[in-house]
Amino acid sequence: MYNAEVQMREISLGEEMEVLVLKGKGESIIGRMRDGRVILFNRENPIFQDLRPGVMVNCRVSFVAQNYIIVDPTSPPDTGVKAIKLGLDMVSESDNWEMAILSQAMKYLVEQLEELS
Repeated sequence: MYNAEVQMREISLGEEMEVLVLKGKGESIIGRMRDGRVILFNRENPIFQDLRPGVMVNCRVSFVAQNYIIVDPTSPPDTGVKAIKLGLDMVSESDNWEMAILSQAMKYLVEQLEELS
């Protein structure tokens, strides 16, 4: 799903970013950087309880390690079209060509529906 050749970009404490929430192992939730690093959410943040796979959330970086970062959600999650399209983009980058084609087709349909409304 993520290109191993993508260079790790520098992340700074306090940096703000939008993160798509994904299902992790078991009942956990995570995010992913484009270079494959895991994004963990601060469980002590009051917004953490509102997070679930498939939503977008604005976050601020609170800890940076070599293989992962920890973020604090700064606003309630967004479940709109933007989150759906980002999820489909992520699937379209997968090594499974069948899933990639299906996700591209679904994204096209979503965009067509957006134009109609």
